Amino acid sequence: MRERKLILAAAAMLALVAGCAQKSEGPAVDLAAEEKAIRDRSAEWMTLAQAKDAAAIANTIFLPDGITVFEGVVRNGSAEIQAGMEKEYSNMPDATLAWTTDSVKLASSGDMAWETGAWTLDPDGAGEAEPISGNFVTVWSRVDGVWRVAADSGSSPRQEQPMDASAAPAAN
Repeated sequence: MRERKLILAAAAMLALVAGCAQKSEGPAVDLAAEEKAIRDRSAEWMTLAQAKDAAAIANTIFLPDGITVFEGVVRNGSAEIQAGMEKEYSNMPDATLAWTTDSVKLASSGDMAWETGAWTLDPDGAGEAEPISGNFVTVWSRVDGVWRVAADSGSSPRQEQPMDASAAPAAN
C-alpha cells in the first residue's frame, strides 16, 4: 500500500510537471538565469534545514499548498510540513542533512521547474551512526517572481524485490 501511494504521488508530480511544460506565447525566458535562481533557492533551503528552521522552510520555501512525500508519509500544506519537520528535528536534534542537485529542468514558460539530486542524512551529526542517503525530485513554481516548492519527494534506495506476479499491471 505504501509503495502504491508513492507511485501515485510520483505520477501526480510528473503529470503536474508535464502539464506545465507546455510552450507559452509569453516573452522569452532566460532559462540559465532561472536555473541559477532555483539552485540559489535550494541552497537557501539547505541553510534553513541545517539551522532546523522548520517555520521558515514551511512558510517561505514551500508554497502554502505545497506537498511532501517521503517514505510513504504525505504532508499537505505549510502547517503539516512545518509540524512534520519540527517532530523530525525533535526526534533527531543532532542530525545533519545535506543534498546536491544533479539537474534542474525548466518549463519553456519559465514558471515551473523540477530539480533532481541526492541527499544524505547523518542521524547523530557526528558521523558515528550509519548515514542514510537517497534521491529526490522537487517541483518548483515561480509565483510573484519568487521560486517556491510546490512538491518535494524522495526516498532512500532499497534492494529491488522481485515483483509479485499478482501485483503486475494487466497487459492490454
